[in-house]
Amino acid sequence: MAASKRKPEIRVFVERDLDRLLKVLAGIKDTSLSGLVNEAIEFYLNHNTEVQNLIDRFNLEDLSNLED
Repeated sequence: MAASKRKPEIRVFVERDLDRLLKVLAGIKDTSLSGLVNEAIEFYLNHNTEVQNLIDRFNLEDLSNLED
């Protein structure tokens, strides 16, 4: 069996109250904090008109031509 690739890690700093709220919401939704934040980021990327315009303008749907 091939070893699974580890997902990239992003570190952010948030206010203490936001940290507590996110942890409680993750618990209520029965998901991990990472899962909750990933869901929030995907929602932001998919529902923010300005971000969608940038994705379209710079053809960011296909990231295969970008360097890491």
